[in-house]
Amino acid sequence: MKKVIFIIFFLLASTIAMREYVAEDIAIAESDVEQTILSEGKLQVHFLDIGQGDASFIQFADGQQMLVDCAIDARILEALGRVMPFYDHTIDYMLITHPDKDHYGGCIDVLERFDVANIVYTGVKKDQNFYREFEEKMYAEGAEYYQISGEETWNIASTSIQFLYPDHSVVDDYRLPGYEKDTGYNNTSIAFLLEHNGRNILFTGDAEEEEEEYLIDRYGEALDVDILKAGHHGSAGASIPEFLSITSPEHVVFSAGKDNQYGHPSRRVLKRVERVSSTVWRTDMQGDIHVVIGEDITIESLPTL
Repeated sequence: MKKVIFIIFFLLASTIAMREYVAEDIAIAESDVEQTILSEGKLQVHFLDIGQGDASFIQFADGQQMLVDCAIDARILEALGRVMPFYDHTIDYMLITHPDKDHYGGCIDVLERFDVANIVYTGVKKDQNFYREFEEKMYAEGAEYYQISGEETWNIASTSIQFLYPDHSVVDDYRLPGYEKDTGYNNTSIAFLLEHNGRNILFTGDAEEEEEEYLIDRYGEALDVDILKAGHHGSAGASIPEFLSITSPEHVVFSAGKDNQYGHPSRRVLKRVERVSSTVWRTDMQGDIHVVIGEDITIESLPTL
């Protein structure tokens, strides 16, 4: 009997010790990952291949994260699974550039799967049932809410985010300053400059000619960037020659779906980009586009199935 009790005790003790060892090993592994992020001091940006739509995932040097737009549907969750560890159920910032479904449609799925701490948006609303459903879900999240309606600069870790657009007048009547016609939802897109270690990326949502002209008039040569996230998926009505000339990007990233019905990015825009000698990156042909900014910029494509 004593022998049986001893064996049982030994097995229990071994099991507990093994669990503690595994738990400690996992904790060390997670700590090592976190320490690597903190020590390297690098900014990472993933332009996600989510089909015809838009979604980008930013990882700051201190480990904080920002999701910029959420694709059109739940495929955003699969994309996030490629860039986030399985145990991470928190997103620090979710930024919605404007209320077009191919940019915010998957946000409901994100809010159901993750705890989102901060939500950044313009306040421009869309009179559609799906948008109202999204808005209800967004406000039920209990996050901190930030409405961008003017120029401001944020600092997250060692990265600055300069919000360039829209201003309050656009939020009020959906029109750019100085334009009489309704510019539509695309030209209410949040435009912001992400700067890290003297290198920068310009995000423009679905900005088209009118918004690009406004940015040129307002900021001029301050728009000179290393990487341009092309407006409106490379639509012919965006990335006008003057905008490409003044931004003079080394790299231009297009987010579009493979064989999409809109012909994005358009041949006309690709020719314009060729004229300013920028390197073209396309999610429809190359998969996820991964950018790392440390002392230098490295870019690679990660094909997806």
